[in-house]
Amino acid sequence: MSHKENEIKWLLGLAILISLQGCSHTQVHLYAKYLSESEVNRISKQLKKDDFDVDVNQLTFPNSISRNSLVYSLMLPEQSELSRLTQSAAKLGYSVESEVPLFSNNHSFTHDSIGLFLIPDDLDISASISREKLIGRYYSKACDADTQLLLNSDNTYILVNSPQEAISNAKQGEVQLNRQQTLISGFWKVTQYPYVQLSGPKNHPWVAPFEVEVYDEIEFGVSVENTYLKPLSDYKRFDSCQFYKGAVG
Repeated sequence: MSHKENEIKWLLGLAILISLQGCSHTQVHLYAKYLSESEVNRISKQLKKDDFDVDVNQLTFPNSISRNSLVYSLMLPEQSELSRLTQSAAKLGYSVESEVPLFSNNHSFTHDSIGLFLIPDDLDISASISREKLIGRYYSKACDADTQLLLNSDNTYILVNSPQEAISNAKQGEVQLNRQQTLISGFWKVTQYPYVQLSGPKNHPWVAPFEVEVYDEIEFGVSVENTYLKPLSDYKRFDSCQFYKGAVG
């Protein structure tokens, strides 16, 4: 291949590369956890119309994000894309109040992408985040019997007995666990944080209020954030129990 042919091939390759770069669109990661399906479709349609590539996810917001925000890399090729995305959000009725460079907590983005966090005006995100943190399995404390309280994401709960070790199976050489038995079930809600209310089934209108208390504690040399549910009244159904769950800090 002659020098001239090599030069022509190189120029053609460069032209194709420039053309591809010119056609590339900034990737927008739309965090849709607090948006309805119809709203996600409306937003996605507008962003695509404005020449953004849209990737929708249902991931939890970082703790530092509590208002409409953009999160982007400092290596974003065109900083003007931030303004352009802000303008697109404004067309949809969302005012972007914060631009966070590089990363927010563990949520990071590549040099050619932007994270878009949108929150409906009628949503109290602080209350929503507080509720999400309460979901999970709690263990009893200061109770006559060992029980576990499961607060589910659909606002139902069940109180179960803690599994006990049964007699070893000599043939298999294993220790079996008794099945957990449901003692109480019903519904739970945050009345006004830090107060939580547990209630019985719809045909049993009793309620039991608890107060949430969160402490950073050291257990076995490890920092743990313990969340406690402390009863505000003496209820036989819960045997005056406190409940707690821990998360390693």
